[in-house]
Amino acid sequence: MFTVAIRALADSSQELQQMVRKLNQQIQEVEGIVSSIRRLSAYDDVIHTLRAQVQKMNNEKRRLMEMMAALNQIQKMYLQTERRITEYGDQIRKDNYYRGMDVVNLDGIRNNIQGYRIR
Repeated sequence: MFTVAIRALADSSQELQQMVRKLNQQIQEVEGIVSSIRRLSAYDDVIHTLRAQVQKMNNEKRRLMEMMAALNQIQKMYLQTERRITEYGDQIRKDNYYRGMDVVNLDGIRNNIQGYRIR
């Protein structure tokens, strides 16, 4: 059986969002360092290493955002499905309630009866 814990999905999505924010801050810090030392030729190797690290961080951020989007999509689809199931159940219950109250037309039967017997 497949079970979705909506609250856990929402919490995970929020955690991913916080991780993306922190990663953005770290990327900005590293880019700030790179821009402050880029004119110093003695730090060319450091600048190259930092730029490679920024690229890795951007890739990680992209993956986190994809996971967050997937979690949000799962949550949205589950809630829509749950709502549709509930609406369908309500409709069936309503149909069955009114079906039990159907009015029967006896005109055709009344014309075919020859005599009435009362006990």
